Amino acid sequence: MKAPLLSELSWSVLPAGNRIRYIWQEWLQNQLEDYQGGVLLTLDSLTQCLSMPDNVFDYHLKLGPSLSHNVNADPESLPIMTDSIQASIVSFGFNYTETGSVLLGEIHRALEPQGNLYGLLYAPGNPWYLKAKAGLSNSNKQLPSQHIGIKRFKDWLGLLGFEIKRVEVIGCPWWKGFSQFQQKSDMPHAWLSAPIAYMIRAQKKVATMTPIKPLEDMGLAVTGNLANVSTKQSL
Repeated sequence: MKAPLLSELSWSVLPAGNRIRYIWQEWLQNQLEDYQGGVLLTLDSLTQCLSMPDNVFDYHLKLGPSLSHNVNADPESLPIMTDSIQASIVSFGFNYTETGSVLLGEIHRALEPQGNLYGLLYAPGNPWYLKAKAGLSNSNKQLPSQHIGIKRFKDWLGLLGFEIKRVEVIGCPWWKGFSQFQQKSDMPHAWLSAPIAYMIRAQKKVATMTPIKPLEDMGLAVTGNLANVSTKQSL
């Protein structure tokens, strides 16, 4: 089965999507508060419908095929200069593409040294995925095309030269009837809960071979002859 385009995903059609969305939104806002300028890259419609903090990044570069974004391009062949982006957010994008390692490699190339990737991953075999797979939830649920365990994803990150700075687990506490999701760090009996998803912050530690160039404006970050390129701030 062909993987759905990242541009076609919405939170409501994902297993437990809307439940996870609010926790992911709050976690990201806390993580991004410390930025002062630079460029934020997002690659999927899930991330782009979240509310990003105001007046944090100078530019928000939105990329995706067949959407009215700043750049209409293939996320697995980014038209972005090496070492030019300060942060990137991917919400389940690695689960819904058949070449997640390629996408991760492109993000690593585009990030500057010390730049951060914020990734959201499903926990393989979580109860909400199994429920959707068994047809016990709404029939329009889009199941992940890739089951990427946290250990496998950490291996990908390590091979590329990322340092894992933080991993937060979204869990489903059985003692609340599986009706509420929480960050495991907020649970009194976290070890008894079922993991649903992982929120990951990884920092690029190894510079790529292309020399770092000053990012004076958005035009320096984007390369090639592209349509729909905009340098407006916070789009």
